[in-house]
Amino acid sequence: MRKILSIDTSADFCGVAILRGESVLSRHSLAMSRGHAEALIPLVKNLCADANITPSAFDLISVTIGPGSFTGVRTGISAAKGFALVADCPAIGVSSLHAVAAAVPTNDAQPILIVLDTRRADYFVQLFDRDTTPIDLPSTMDSIGIRELIRIHRPVVAGNALGRLRKEESISGMGDFESFSGDGVPDPVLVAGIAEKIIDSRRVASNTLAPLYLRSPEAKIPRWGGRLKNKPSG
Repeated sequence: MRKILSIDTSADFCGVAILRGESVLSRHSLAMSRGHAEALIPLVKNLCADANITPSAFDLISVTIGPGSFTGVRTGISAAKGFALVADCPAIGVSSLHAVAAAVPTNDAQPILIVLDTRRADYFVQLFDRDTTPIDLPSTMDSIGIRELIRIHRPVVAGNALGRLRKEESISGMGDFESFSGDGVPDPVLVAGIAEKIIDSRRVASNTLAPLYLRSPEAKIPRWGGRLKNKPSG
């Protein structure tokens, strides 16, 4: 059975789980909108001690690659690469949208629509079938576009932006729709399960750890190289 370290820093949590096969040896999540970089490594070390496992003993590292917080996603991916190097094992990236979809119960025919918070006016969106196979590509979308997806596909809607979506004027006027509240954020245990399926399918893409941003960051490096400009003299 594989020993797995699973990491999620894509949203307002810093979550880590350690598993042996399907057994969860240790897990913990810290609520935070920033500070993932400072919290992650100490959290992993504490959980390794709880599980009586050394970082070099892992057989697989799994990590969410976004979409979500730019800094959080980069922190998680960098840490996953580092732990994979220490353990000499694969590191597999998992979409945050896919991880949230994996937690949603649905019937045999009903698709799943995941809506995640972008911290802007729109939403990160992706539609999945009942076994969480993507039906379309991840994208950003406003509430009017989401209304059309709900009207056409009649999905179960879930994600950490569900509450905000319900308050949108274009959504509130269309009547009720089926939803799943849950936490709406990736569960590191489910992230590990998805990563194992990717490994077992032997279809691992070379860019599996590429961050899934879907948009440019708000903070950009200035054209003069990221340093403060000197004030002109005189």
